[in-house]
Amino acid sequence: MKKLFLIILTASFLVMCKSAKTAAASEEKEVKRPEVQYRDDFRSATDREKNALLKKLNATDSRYSVLVFTQNYKGERITASNAKGRFYSGYAISNLKTGIAERIRIDNSLDTTVHDKSDNHEIVIEAKEAQKHKYIYVMKNPGGKNPFTVTYSNTLRPLEDK
Repeated sequence: MKKLFLIILTASFLVMCKSAKTAAASEEKEVKRPEVQYRDDFRSATDREKNALLKKLNATDSRYSVLVFTQNYKGERITASNAKGRFYSGYAISNLKTGIAERIRIDNSLDTTVHDKSDNHEIVIEAKEAQKHKYIYVMKNPGGKNPFTVTYSNTLRPLEDK
């Protein structure tokens, strides 16, 4: 009788330990999702600046969006890729005056993965969202609940310091 009691007690203890680990793992996955915003209510760049950027990045076609890395980048290696392969790899550094680190063109018909090698965090810009917006801003949140804040917009922020 004592052996049966000990076996049942041990089994219930092991079941409780496993469920605690599973709950902790699911909480960890939730923390790594980016915060997402949809905004067009900030000051916009001039038409001349907007056209110059789109021409420079060869992003005038509707199948392209512009991915802008904004604040809190301090020289970390950032890579961007999609189903066709990696199309950007660089060390982004945010300009303290403009708040802009880097600007790249993405194909908005494919999901785009952005990977930060220093923190080993990754986000996915989904094609269905990217197709609705011409400009996508990615801000890094060091030490925050979410590693990145992604802002989808059709308004280009001023990228140059006036």
